Amino acid sequence: MRLSDVLHSKAARVVSLPPNASVAEAASLMKREGVGAVVIRDDEQGLLGLVCERDLVLPIDAFGRQLFDRQVGSLMALDVPTASPADPIQDVMRTMTERRARHLPVVENGRVIGVVSIGDVMKSRLSEKIQENAVLQDLARFRAPL
Repeated sequence: MRLSDVLHSKAARVVSLPPNASVAEAASLMKREGVGAVVIRDDEQGLLGLVCERDLVLPIDAFGRQLFDRQVGSLMALDVPTASPADPIQDVMRTMTERRARHLPVVENGRVIGVVSIGDVMKSRLSEKIQENAVLQDLARFRAPL
C-alpha cells in the first residue's frame, strides 16, 4: 500500500495558513476543521513549516495570553519530515516513528498536496492486515485436503 492510497481515503484539502497568521487564527482553524496540525505555506503552496496542537500548548507557560497574538511562523516546526504520495506506508510509518512526527505533509513537485496523521497511517495498516487475514482464512477454508 502506498501513501497515495491513504490520501484518496481522506478529504482532499490541506489546512494551511501563511506564516504571518496569528496563533489565535491557527487554533481557531484547527478547531473549525477538526485537525491537529496546520501547514504553514508560502505563496506558491510550498512547505515552510508545520504547527501542531503541541506547538500551541507548550509555549503558553512562557508567553501567557500574549501567545495568541504571536505569528505562527515564530512557533512552527521548521525541520518537518515529509513524504511523497508514492512512498510505501511502511516507510512512512518508519519516518513518523524515527522523527516522532504525528503529522506528515505529503509533498509532490514542491507543493504540499496533503497531510497524514499517525492515526491515518495506522488505520490504513490495520485495514490492510484485516484484508490479508481474510484472504488467508479463505485460503485455509478452501484448501484441498491432502
